[in-house]
Amino acid sequence: MVRELERKRQGVTFPETAPAANPVFFRTYSRRTGAGLRESYDEVCDRTIQGLIELGKLNPEEIALLEKTQRQLKALPSGRWLWVGGTNWINKPKNFSGGYNCTSTNLQDWKAFGLMMDLAMMGCGTGAIIEPQYINQLPPIRNRLNVTVQGEIGSTPKNLRREFTQTHIEGNSVTIHVGDSREGWVASYQTLLELSTDERFTNDVEVFVDISDVRQAGETLNGFGGVANPVKLPGLYQRCAGILNKALGRQLNSVECCLLIDEAAVTIVAGNIRRSAGMRQFTADDELGATAKDNLWQQDENGNWRIDPERDSLRMANHTRVFHRKPTLEESIAAVRKQYYSGEGAIQWAGEAVARANIDLLATQALKKEFLQAYEQGTAKDWLQQSYPEIDASELEHRLARFGLNPCGI
Repeated sequence: MVRELERKRQGVTFPETAPAANPVFFRTYSRRTGAGLRESYDEVCDRTIQGLIELGKLNPEEIALLEKTQRQLKALPSGRWLWVGGTNWINKPKNFSGGYNCTSTNLQDWKAFGLMMDLAMMGCGTGAIIEPQYINQLPPIRNRLNVTVQGEIGSTPKNLRREFTQTHIEGNSVTIHVGDSREGWVASYQTLLELSTDERFTNDVEVFVDISDVRQAGETLNGFGGVANPVKLPGLYQRCAGILNKALGRQLNSVECCLLIDEAAVTIVAGNIRRSAGMRQFTADDELGATAKDNLWQQDENGNWRIDPERDSLRMANHTRVFHRKPTLEESIAAVRKQYYSGEGAIQWAGEAVARANIDLLATQALKKEFLQAYEQGTAKDWLQQSYPEIDASELEHRLARFGLNPCGI
């Protein structure tokens, strides 16, 4: 009887070919209502379709098509929109990115690291382009960070908690009071990274991270929905400091950059925000990136398997080698073979990805062929400038970097 009532309330019957549809729907996309129940599929449609109508200022014909395709399970918006679409949370500009499943960021400064954590905390998949032209803009690590975590999570009374992170500096000593918000977590993480290159300090920096204001596990995440679980947060700062300290006196390499992003991802995944959904793009000739996850699992002398603890967080993302020339048959076969044995080893022909992401300019096969030839020769920028002189410099750079928007390789 109860199951029959649930079916009637649900309003739609998921196909028998998708036996996991019901638990996945209620776990991932159905929000709690004021009555303490979970939204039915019809209620999720009501919320998310209305959100799209307002966002897109849709006309009656477009609304009818949207209603038909979504309610009949023929087409759906992004998974993130199913969760936040039509809520007050997504209407705030700082949360707009939370409606997207995937993002891409050029890793060229500490703000980019903070942005990736911010995006991940909104549930977005995070893509990072970790190519030399970007990470070589990061300053060398000059300060050794000695991190001490203070306080107990949830020990500050709710009405006295800091919402935003506050930092106090006295000589070579820094205290970071972690704020009880998404912005607070991100600011504390980014601040720690920035301290490693801050020229105001000399040699060692004593860093005290106070986590007293962070809400306890199980408390509601207002607006975004779900509950908090900061179980991995206290260890984040010491793990990141360990990575930074190993690079003292030089710039970070591509894998160290990857590890810093992934340590934040470990913290967020443990917090029940979403599954691991990262993509890291290295240049094709980056051997560190290409082999970073080789032999991640190892056997001891007794035959017991364990993961390399210093590289454990690399599981948070897929690694892709980006070819800015068309890969050879041998390189393609080697990549597929490596994926067969380990699940890793994806490669991407950037020219094809950029061409697909500029279909508005390359609408015919002839134009696409011309562009790909120019890309192979390293003259794609010149080709675009000559073919479309009305495009300004910033748009041109953006268009050529769009391989980050289509990161899946072979």
